[in-house]
Amino acid sequence: MRFKLENRTRVVVYGNTLSMAGIAASLKVETTLDVFCVDPKHPSARKCLFELDPQTIIFDRTEPHPELDLALLREQPGLLLVGVDPSSDDVLVLTGQRNRVVSARELAHLVSASAPQSTVEKDVKGDDEGGAFGFPN
Repeated sequence: MRFKLENRTRVVVYGNTLSMAGIAASLKVETTLDVFCVDPKHPSARKCLFELDPQTIIFDRTEPHPELDLALLREQPGLLLVGVDPSSDDVLVLTGQRNRVVSARELAHLVSASAPQSTVEKDVKGDDEGGAFGFPN
């Protein structure tokens, strides 16, 4: 008999507040997620993050968490850090995704592809000495 293993995502809800407990409870009903709760005040919290090796860590942005830093993103490539603000619908997403960029053109393409596009139109007027901001036309 063969069993099909589901493709599941390991998620750590990093916080011990009531709002973080609510987020964890809501996510646990999702069949594609394995949800774990980690108390950031526990002495081995950082070690636990590495042992669980989650794909995503959800944390409360309004609480200070110095252990959730850029070093963590470097140490765990592909990690997604999701900062939630319980008082609003605002979410901050940080990723450890790496890209190889060897030229300014590649960097420009990466920025253009990743950044949200602005829908604001701006008029840029040149001066008599050249184009916009002094650059030649």
